[in-house]
Amino acid sequence: MRGKGCKGIGILFVLFIILIGLSSAIEECKGTMHNNEVPCLLLIENSSSNPCSTMTVSIYSNESGLIYTQQMDQYSPFLCNGTFNITTYGTYTHQYSSKDTGSIIIEEDVDNRYYLYVVALIIFFILFGLGYKLEDPNFIIISGMVAIVMSIHLFLNGFPNLVNEFLKNGIVMVLFGIGAYLVLVPSIEQIEVWRAK
Repeated sequence: MRGKGCKGIGILFVLFIILIGLSSAIEECKGTMHNNEVPCLLLIENSSSNPCSTMTVSIYSNESGLIYTQQMDQYSPFLCNGTFNITTYGTYTHQYSSKDTGSIIIEEDVDNRYYLYVVALIIFFILFGLGYKLEDPNFIIISGMVAIVMSIHLFLNGFPNLVNEFLKNGIVMVLFGIGAYLVLVPSIEQIEVWRAK
């Protein structure tokens, strides 16, 4: 019985680590983006034997010309990457030293973070309620993980139109504290039950 419980906690821990990674990973640039999706990665295949550090990418604006040139880094054995980090609305072209080109359009942001937080809160309360209704600590632990991921996302990306850092950090600490409590207390109780058996 002890092995089953440890395996369940291990699976929950792995799920938690994956959720943290998803909340803060930088994604590849797309053709049309919102400013909250920046920075993003400009990726290009490197089929030559030259290292990525010998390649560059230049970012141009249709209005002001060259904005910056950046040396590329190794992303994987066959890909090099640069970082696009412009949030001003407009159309930008990028040209690699290999003469390949592309463009990125930064559109006005329709802030969907409100919906993200609303959905996350609904999931949090559903899991929390199921945990107490079914007396299953796994649901409570997962709801705690959702609260922790929400706090990390809020800390990294901020809440729409919330410019008060003290208030933002207070919300982050409360969410993180609730999440940590909901993860730790049922986990410790579960471990004590398994030890007693």
